[in-house]
Amino acid sequence: MIKTRNTKIAIIISGLLSSQAVMANEANDVFSLGEIVVSEQTGVKDIAINNTMTAEQIELIGAKTAADALDYVPGVHVAQSSKGEKFLTIQGFEQDKVLILLDGVPYYETNYGQLDLNQIPANIIAKIDVVKGASSVLYGPNGMGGVVNIITKKGQEGVSGDINASFGQMGQNHQAGSISLGKNGFSLFASVDHRGRDAMRMSNDFEPVLSDIKDKFGDLPKQMVVEDGGKRDNSAYESTNIWVRGGYANESTELFASVFSLDSDRELPYNTRYNKVFSDFSSFADISEYKDTGMDLSGLHRVNDWLTVRALGYYHMHNDSYDSYDNPDKDLKLATSSYSDYTAGGALFTDMALADWNSLSLSVNYKNDVHKKKNVAYVDVDRSHGYERSQLDTISVAAEDTMTFGALNVVAGIAWHKQTIVEDRGNDATPGEDGSDTLDPMLGMSYTFDNAGLVYGSIAQKTRFATFTEMFDDTGARHDLKPERNTSYTLGWKNDFSHSLLNSIDVGLFYHDISDKIVETYLPDPNDPGWDLEVYQNIGKSEFYGIEISTLSQLTENISLSLDYTYTHARNKSENRDSDYFRDIPKDSVTAIVNWYQPWLDIDSNLRVRYRTDILIDERSQEWESDTLTIDMGIKKAITPQLSAYVNLNNLLDESHYEGYGQPNEGRSYEVGVKYRF
Repeated sequence: MIKTRNTKIAIIISGLLSSQAVMANEANDVFSLGEIVVSEQTGVKDIAINNTMTAEQIELIGAKTAADALDYVPGVHVAQSSKGEKFLTIQGFEQDKVLILLDGVPYYETNYGQLDLNQIPANIIAKIDVVKGASSVLYGPNGMGGVVNIITKKGQEGVSGDINASFGQMGQNHQAGSISLGKNGFSLFASVDHRGRDAMRMSNDFEPVLSDIKDKFGDLPKQMVVEDGGKRDNSAYESTNIWVRGGYANESTELFASVFSLDSDRELPYNTRYNKVFSDFSSFADISEYKDTGMDLSGLHRVNDWLTVRALGYYHMHNDSYDSYDNPDKDLKLATSSYSDYTAGGALFTDMALADWNSLSLSVNYKNDVHKKKNVAYVDVDRSHGYERSQLDTISVAAEDTMTFGALNVVAGIAWHKQTIVEDRGNDATPGEDGSDTLDPMLGMSYTFDNAGLVYGSIAQKTRFATFTEMFDDTGARHDLKPERNTSYTLGWKNDFSHSLLNSIDVGLFYHDISDKIVETYLPDPNDPGWDLEVYQNIGKSEFYGIEISTLSQLTENISLSLDYTYTHARNKSENRDSDYFRDIPKDSVTAIVNWYQPWLDIDSNLRVRYRTDILIDERSQEWESDTLTIDMGIKKAITPQLSAYVNLNNLLDESHYEGYGQPNEGRSYEVGVKYRF
């Protein structure tokens, strides 16, 4: 059982609050340098489908993490992996094909190319920008499905902050505190966030199923029930996240440094459909360590009226330990597999206002990815090995030009990317077989009509390089893989209206044509005829297209409605495919949020509805969720100008469905809390 560290958290929060000097507003200023390569820097925001979620919206929906918030963004679907991580898909693309940025810095782990979005606490987020399709070429590679930039808060003038605490069923608890300081251009923002639970409650409608068991170590039956409902077995969780940013800014120069520690340990809820046990690995496991730490440096200098230079540097570490057991009761620990990874890199940007109608941005990005894996086997000691090291280098050079001719806006860009394999599990890469490079062009246009809104369109080529886990098969042999390529087309229209029943509308059509797709295949193991080897190959081709519609209405002075609809047609065109469809991609997705303010009671309330259809859970078994309906509700009451109380009710209907293969959702849950701002 995981023990919470509430005393430790209370001491940290008390230390933050002891610095209070005067009452001020909440520190929710956007860290503008975090937008170092986002759409605001160029004209990309006018030629692509994009969405922004603010800190106020994130708090309104009761989100505790970035994953909670992103699940309400049109075209985005959040699911759960077999490792207990929350990950997203965008317009059909998995998270490892979407560029996730934290203040403009790539955020991922080097082996799989993605990180758990539940690691990022909501209380540090100022806003989230999601750009799909023709995102800026200045980002670098690996954004085939678009770019998600999570922009954090910065310190503001004076002293301000907040403290927040809540509790729920089965030991669920949340404590968070932040402080903002600012004077004479210097600023500091610091935050600590703790979340924990003893277990997760399952829906009363959950029906136990038999899990297939492949046991090559012990004598487990070929099928057994590993989850019988009620309290979710092996689902304790705890995380402690600390974030600190300090810096200085004046009219011409900005310099900031950020440090963070995002630390969690958790039991791993068992897959209800399929489990396997070997002498050195088992899906009956705990994640005894899952920690991301790092430092980011960013700066900006306005050289003169037409030239601005921006730069960033970063060093991120990821440590991950996976403890395997022989059966669901965890009678015997078989092995511990550990990752110790890091990513180091930087980028340099120049923004040039060449004329009133023309601006040019240039960028150079470099990153060095290192993945180290070791295995400690307690039963079959011959399966143990020390750290095996693999290394990749990636460089990208790009140019993006924005031209404005009256109501017409034109954006053209081109980027060159190169990935080099430097080290292969401790061995130097073979010359001539150690890398690949691509050239990605982009062109987009928008036109603003006097009364008919903005019409936009774009076409872009996108690259995604293979990850470490895709390069190696189960035997440890490396396979040379070409980069995946996507040609993305976007056409859209957005407009603001004065009518209360429809304040604004945004309609976007998208089409993605993916070639050289890296596909997971299974080939006979020459050393074990009864077992298949998992091998990734460039034999895939896929096609995604659809439509996104977002509207906002102010129904009355105190009632507003946002309504989003996304249709996604995602098809696998690969030869010898297991399915024509892809996992975790809803065909239809509807999200509605009703906000209601009651002035006589000073109460804010909201009702949130998400409806999704035709979600494939597993390709091989062709298991589907025909539809899912989730209804959540939140109520917040202001007690004083500084103190408020709130209640969040999630999954009001107690609906049972699967959030990923073998991963049933949480049942009805509640949260009661208070928040104090100073």
